[in-house]
Amino acid sequence: MSAVRSLTVLLLAAAAAPLTAQTVEDGARLLARGDTAGALAAYEALLKRDRRNAEAHYRLGRLLLARVDPEAAVSADRRNAETHLRYATRFAPDSARYWLALADKFRAEDVVTVRVQVAGLVDRARKAAAAAEDDSAVTEAEYRAARIAWERHEQFGYRFAAAETGKRPIFPDPLAEWNEWEDFVDHAVRRVPGDADDLDAAEGALWRALARRPADVRCAGLLVVLLGETDRWAEAMALARRLAALAPDSGRAWTLLGLTYARTERWRDATAAFDTALARMTPAERAPYGDLGQIMRRADRIRWAQMPEDDRERLDSLYWRVAQPLLLRETNEVKAEFFARLAYVDHRWSDPWRGYRGYETDIGTVFVRFGPPDLWMVLNRSLIAWVYRPTRFRFTFTLQPGFARAHFAGESREALRLAQEAAPARFDNVPVFATLDTIAVQVAQFRGERDSTAIAVFGAIPLPRMLAAVPLRNPTLETGAVVTDDRGTELQQDRRDEVVRGRDTVGVVHRSWRLTLPPGGYLLRVEAHVPAATRGARSAAPLAVRGYPRDRLSVSDVLAAERVVPRDSAATRWTDFFIEPSGGRFAPGAPVGLLWEIYNLQPDSLGFARYTVELRFTVEAIERRTFLARIVGGIGDATGLSALGDDRIALRWDREVRVTPERANTEHVTVDLRDAPQGRYGIEVVVTDHRTGASAARERVIHVDDEPATRGPAPSSFR
Repeated sequence: MSAVRSLTVLLLAAAAAPLTAQTVEDGARLLARGDTAGALAAYEALLKRDRRNAEAHYRLGRLLLARVDPEAAVSADRRNAETHLRYATRFAPDSARYWLALADKFRAEDVVTVRVQVAGLVDRARKAAAAAEDDSAVTEAEYRAARIAWERHEQFGYRFAAAETGKRPIFPDPLAEWNEWEDFVDHAVRRVPGDADDLDAAEGALWRALARRPADVRCAGLLVVLLGETDRWAEAMALARRLAALAPDSGRAWTLLGLTYARTERWRDATAAFDTALARMTPAERAPYGDLGQIMRRADRIRWAQMPEDDRERLDSLYWRVAQPLLLRETNEVKAEFFARLAYVDHRWSDPWRGYRGYETDIGTVFVRFGPPDLWMVLNRSLIAWVYRPTRFRFTFTLQPGFARAHFAGESREALRLAQEAAPARFDNVPVFATLDTIAVQVAQFRGERDSTAIAVFGAIPLPRMLAAVPLRNPTLETGAVVTDDRGTELQQDRRDEVVRGRDTVGVVHRSWRLTLPPGGYLLRVEAHVPAATRGARSAAPLAVRGYPRDRLSVSDVLAAERVVPRDSAATRWTDFFIEPSGGRFAPGAPVGLLWEIYNLQPDSLGFARYTVELRFTVEAIERRTFLARIVGGIGDATGLSALGDDRIALRWDREVRVTPERANTEHVTVDLRDAPQGRYGIEVVVTDHRTGASAARERVIHVDDEPATRGPAPSSFR
């Protein structure tokens, strides 16, 4: 062989040899270049020369463990990883890193008897870190120890046992009838006094970790959740504030502050904290906070995932605008609560070693959608049940001993699917809904200038109930009517503030607002708010604004009020009348003032128009019984009263009026529904022009009720 050829062969052989034949750092460089096979070969070659090299055993074991699917069964890589990590701890028992790596391996095992050894391994790591005075290692080991104690609490902290000695309770299936669950909770089980040892151990470990590294977000996050678990939110808030000051660029730190503000009902502060958090998060950290799919039905979530980013942003804005309890408060408690739930599950149920976040777990999914359960039960250390009483939702989860991930049990996955269809998300735990009252609203539309429509909004506000807990003598009442488009953008707002003087108000107080809109579809929110008591009331409903033609007969809405009186003899339009507003509900025997406008009557050569008005009353929602109606004002010359049956009557009269230059003529009457029983009534106005024979009609529904405005269910379910 020639000298040149021999040299070439030697150079090629040298290039093919593993760089790690010298040091573990050489293997690390191969791994950094993406050459996993080369790094494995390098570490193995190094161990052939020095089998007591603990660092090489550690790195090889971690590399083998990284190749293992956490959900996979036993494999050669898994067995070899354990072998090398055990050698690392044998040859260097004073290294906390090696003990923690072996604990990670054991934690990922399916066998319970293997997983329960994790606590002992972590304890070895704690002692080694303390002896070495390694702050980073101490913090990591204490955090692991706290997680272990916390997860043990999951199996004991909410314990229930048989109500009778010797009887082993079994949860009903999640799809069982609700009465089975009620009977089970009331008679089959009893709560076992909780043992605080595990929580105390977790808290102590976390405080020790934070003493070494005060800005550690993982340790502070778990401690915030733990303090909240024991109703110590003030302490949790102080800790979260300190963390935000020490780690101001950490989005996850700011979410903890938002969580504590939300749980102490400081919603404005919570909103500000979450806004700061989102601005500081990485895209991966921010993703779940912008994922509405987590609180949608399954089909809607699929469509959401397929939407372009711009469309998702518009839908996100609309969703939270509609979900906001009171627009007058300028804080969205529902959105802040959604973020608070995400922060809670992120720090409580995430597993950084097995690579999943809390909101990806079955138990975290339910929590994000429906919030804290009303009843949290654990039986036999391995089965969890959550019960939501208002909605009757119930879910069960399996939780094997040894720090495993909780999974749906029984038919709970199907129960979740059914629950999502009934109410994709609920926010019953947001306190504002516990006191949020209902405003009865009446909307009347009239022809406006040019192509616009004038809208009168009347609301019956249950002020006495709202003021029941107000300590101030003369509190401020904020009221308003807000119109948004289909994207949630505010278009118009008629808002006013007033001081409520005296407390002798009974029933409701009525307020009115005026808006002007072009024809189209909108959302109308009518709200009232007492800031001193954070008490509110609202109504939210679609608003379809009609246009009024200029060339044919039409009739405005029929406005029903407690009193309608012309301001003077020159009154021609609806704005020229004094109207005592009503939300559309009237006390039995009370007079009902009715007003409407007629457009485009055809006048004769002298400017007069002749037409017929028929006023029809129909009983819609009470037992059939006779009632009388009589006209007591407005048009004393009415004629043609005719009975049409027990549930219908009609008033009919002819009119002759001078047509105004605007070709808009206003009619008003006062009707006394004497002897009318409580219920729902339809009032229809039909106008027929004698000159053209054209007719136009409009209908209004009113309620006769002893309580003009009644409180409705809290609007805490958003579809």
